Amino acid sequence: MSIHHALLAIASFLSIGSAASAADPVVIPTVICRGYFLIPITLAPREGYPADRTLWFLHDTGASSSYVDPDSIERVSGIRLGARDRANIRDAQAGPVAINRLQARVGQLDHLARALGHPIDGILSFGAFSDYLLTLDYENGEMRLEEGRLPQPDGETVFNADGPDYRPWMVVEFPDRRRRMLIDSGAAMTSLAVRRIDLYDTFEPPRPTGASMRLREVEERSGARSRLNARIGRNQLITPTLQSTPGTELIGGEVMRHFTWTFDQATERVRMVRHHPETPITFEPDYDHGMVFEPHPLGYRVGSVIADTPASRGGIQAGDIVTGFNGDSLDVRGCDGPPPDNTLVVSLIRNGQAMTLTLVLFALVE
Repeated sequence: MSIHHALLAIASFLSIGSAASAADPVVIPTVICRGYFLIPITLAPREGYPADRTLWFLHDTGASSSYVDPDSIERVSGIRLGARDRANIRDAQAGPVAINRLQARVGQLDHLARALGHPIDGILSFGAFSDYLLTLDYENGEMRLEEGRLPQPDGETVFNADGPDYRPWMVVEFPDRRRRMLIDSGAAMTSLAVRRIDLYDTFEPPRPTGASMRLREVEERSGARSRLNARIGRNQLITPTLQSTPGTELIGGEVMRHFTWTFDQATERVRMVRHHPETPITFEPDYDHGMVFEPHPLGYRVGSVIADTPASRGGIQAGDIVTGFNGDSLDVRGCDGPPPDNTLVVSLIRNGQAMTLTLVLFALVE
């Protein structure tokens, strides 16, 4: 789901409300959904406008630009913007944080909301909080802002985060290679994404596992489990699962969730504090249904079905229009994980007829 683009200038001016002390961390209200941080940003009430003027933004450290959905902007403002327009969100609040001006590009985000199962009105870029130390605390489900600067890198908890652009990057070391990867909270269900996955020492050859829903495209993925451990600083990742990517290599949420991360954009530094140092960092097998989706007005169109997956065994066909999972529509099915019995009831339309199929999920990468 992460959005990667060339660096674009965005204007984002934030201030912490007077009720909060600038010396103390300020907690931004968030909802954690499938490992993603979602922030409610509420525009000030205005006569003649809807009472509900809240927009849900997904915060993405891998995004170089902020985006907002045109339908969402029209809902709260009555103004219809086109794909080449910019939205200027003013006089808004995210809890104690006042948003004086947030400039965002306009883009359709319905397909991302369906992938998540929760409304997404916008994507908030890494640079949105550039004036503050930004902390993502996965264990407590909190985003925090505070003034100050991180100390010099020590190679234990504080590291250089510089890279090819202003987003945060870190070195990941395998015994046979060393890669600088993007720290990407917008890839919450990924461990490590690598180019040329076929060159890595894996237990089984990489196999197709599904696809990642991007802003403007669907990126098919292959996966495998590394035979070798990886390392970030002094933190060992035990035989991590790998996903293929044709683009930016990244550290995803399945790694990030083991740490609290604090980003200092002014000095290009990051602090990572492990939640439970005594517990090895291991990775569960990757489960997926095996459907490669394409956006569709009613939900998702199945562009293809991967062989030897729950979808292929369960009778899913290319061209099916998927409208819901487990009795709920795609965009409001909530943030719970898969059912404990690992079954997925798929509501779909095939040749104009509504039907359901039950898939038994199993690991595609052990």
